[in-house]
Amino acid sequence: MRRSQGGHLLQPSDNNVLVLAIVLLVCTRMSANIANHLVAGVCVGVALVVGSAMFCKHNRARRRRNLFFTVTMVCFALAGVCLGARSWHQLLQPQLGSFQGLAKVVEDPQWRNGGVQTVLQLEGERFIVYAYGLPGRRLSNRQAGEVVRVSGDRLRLEASKQHRLSYRHIVGMFAVRDVSESYGNGAVLYLSANNIRTALAKSAAAMPRDEGALFMGLIIGDDRQQPATMITAFRNSGLSHLTAVSGQNVAFLLTVMGPLLMRARSSWRFGLTLFVLLWFTVVTRGEPSVLRAAMMAGFVALGTARGRDTPARRMLGLAIIVLIVCDPLLAWSVGFWMSSSATLGLLIITPQLAKIVPGPSWFSIALSTTMGAQLGVMPITAIIFHSAPVIALVTNLLAVPIAGMVMLVGIPLGMLAGILAQISGGAFMTICVTALMWPVGVAVRWVWWVAVLGERMSLHGSINTYGWCIVALLVISARISAWRST
Repeated sequence: MRRSQGGHLLQPSDNNVLVLAIVLLVCTRMSANIANHLVAGVCVGVALVVGSAMFCKHNRARRRRNLFFTVTMVCFALAGVCLGARSWHQLLQPQLGSFQGLAKVVEDPQWRNGGVQTVLQLEGERFIVYAYGLPGRRLSNRQAGEVVRVSGDRLRLEASKQHRLSYRHIVGMFAVRDVSESYGNGAVLYLSANNIRTALAKSAAAMPRDEGALFMGLIIGDDRQQPATMITAFRNSGLSHLTAVSGQNVAFLLTVMGPLLMRARSSWRFGLTLFVLLWFTVVTRGEPSVLRAAMMAGFVALGTARGRDTPARRMLGLAIIVLIVCDPLLAWSVGFWMSSSATLGLLIITPQLAKIVPGPSWFSIALSTTMGAQLGVMPITAIIFHSAPVIALVTNLLAVPIAGMVMLVGIPLGMLAGILAQISGGAFMTICVTALMWPVGVAVRWVWWVAVLGERMSLHGSINTYGWCIVALLVISARISAWRST
């Protein structure tokens, strides 16, 4: 007789895998202050082990499974503390002093406060750079992945910036003195990604400045050209996740590439899917949310190649575990936390809401999906940004479908328009590029208007809290009505 899922000691259930991932993530994040958290973790672990041993005392098999899972959870907690503490310790011991030689550009340079900000990798370590004058102008022309010759001094990073920059593996500051005009293109994959980004930037230039900046944010998460008013509007309206690439972008990419991937041989399909995911990760500069989504998509592709369906909860748990083990500093990334919590809300909360939200199916599914994602990220946004706008339930219903259309067609249409723009600079070609990008521009403008209107209608302070209370009461009432009807 086949054992049920999770019936064997070495076959944890999907929920158990997810719990282990959350424990690993939380303990890794807590490891910056290792002394206090280690003692607390050991005490909690001992209590869990004792409690598990006492639970289900009349069922030996269940008691063994509970005890095994609890011990495993304690091991994951201690592993998270050790991984996080080791990575954090390495950040605090950078190589300092003067430097002259080749440096790899890790992040695309952007203009800030009259200078250029970027991140350079010097002898395997990453340093944040604020360059002005001629060095700044030369760095501004570079892209991530390229190699330049620089000279300057490696300085210790301010303690106030350590936590904020930790997930980017930045160990210090680099006071640049000189930047060479010559440069190298770097790896072939970076060269390809940079060419794609250049073509997309050409197509965005056919739109008004702000809309072009929003277009780049929607399709590849490039928000460098977005004005502060736009960033604030999207944050206050609960739409900031649209300008940060996430699982939605990965899903649309695979939707576009699906027909081509399905034409490939089954033996090649898995490898090609991984290559597409890797390529998109490089194009989007390895954003934590993209890493999470790409890892989950990779597990889906692996399960498909093996002829097995991998449940979404297990995929999320495995993705978090693999990524944290490979890069423990992701535990300090707000984007990684928000992406994971939003996905968790979609998997756990959305199915429950879909059962009780009234109205036609298209409305109930859309509202349940929006509420599930928003409720999933609400604790994170409340802690980090000190706000969780209830207006997001409305703005997401209005903006997400249109933004999804932009994400779906943005890359192929933007690449085509960008290639046409690079072929010739004539008036006819300019008109063609403008006409090609006009429908995308209309959709982008709609998303922008929704964000502006949402910001104006957003509630603040206690009124926003009362709004969430009303939403909770409506959900509870709907749940009670559904329970009575059954």
